[in-house]
Amino acid sequence: MSTRGTDSGLSTLIIRFSSLGDVVLTAAVTAAVGNVIFVTHRRYADLARRLPGVKAVVALEPGESVSSLARRIPPSDRVVDLHGSARSRALCLLLGRTVQRLSTKGFARRMRVAMKAPERIETVVERYCEAAGVPVPAAPWLPLPRRGPAGGLGIVPMAAHANKRWPVRKWVGLVKRWEGPVWALGGPGEAAALREIQTQSEREIEVVAENGFGRTFEVLESVSVVVGGDTGLMHLAAVCGVPVVGIYGPTTSSDGFWCHPGIVVEEALSCRPCTRYGGAVCPIGDHACMEEIAVEAVLSAIQKVLDPVGSRVVQGMECGELEERIETAS
Repeated sequence: MSTRGTDSGLSTLIIRFSSLGDVVLTAAVTAAVGNVIFVTHRRYADLARRLPGVKAVVALEPGESVSSLARRIPPSDRVVDLHGSARSRALCLLLGRTVQRLSTKGFARRMRVAMKAPERIETVVERYCEAAGVPVPAAPWLPLPRRGPAGGLGIVPMAAHANKRWPVRKWVGLVKRWEGPVWALGGPGEAAALREIQTQSEREIEVVAENGFGRTFEVLESVSVVVGGDTGLMHLAAVCGVPVVGIYGPTTSSDGFWCHPGIVVEEALSCRPCTRYGGAVCPIGDHACMEEIAVEAVLSAIQKVLDPVGSRVVQGMECGELEERIETAS
């Protein structure tokens, strides 16, 4: 692991404006580098302050110009652009410093969508660390104390892109099968959708849909496992060391964003991946990548994540019995 920042006193300016999952995954770099000044959008500033190795955060305010932001950034010994966008490039030009920049693999990712190419793309974390000139450190990169009740389930049902969401009825089926406490995590605009899952499941669920991450981090200290799609809060749970099950549909686990210990549940369909980031609707109309993922398959993945030897009971059913039912149903 690099000790450049912490041992030499040299500072590193890291730029990553958005989005949540991308900012979360920079924890691998900030942990390895240390002595970091982090530049991000205002909505992620509180999260950036929690990242290991970050000593200061400069937040881009809504509507603020790049030139105004540049004037507020303190001196640093080097600049690492982990965004690679037009805005981050303009900021680097205004700063007038040598820049180490992320390879976005944009062409390779577009080709995966166009040609359904099976080749694995380097993970985001691998590309982040390559840009910063550090080896990928051991996970978890933002460890949290584990002090909650046994058997707590965290669910992340929503996503910014609608076609990356597992259907509500399936989330309801999962929650009904879970015996322990359940937390539904989301952003401030997702509270109503999360409460709908609570209502349909006819059981007590704590809905955490906050403008910030204070209560979210408290929940992540308490849960035994988090289940979510390819979205920021699922990545946050994994970075914090929480066991995770990822439900992937229009994107795939080999597109670069799955870089966690855990299990992915996904269907091997010829139409996948259909997008680099997600979209509003399924391009061919059937949303089979999510519709064909059964509640039993997700329960089985949870079982394996929590207890690989298969001794844990999920809703009164041993892992072997559950897998037998899945095989029979298929």
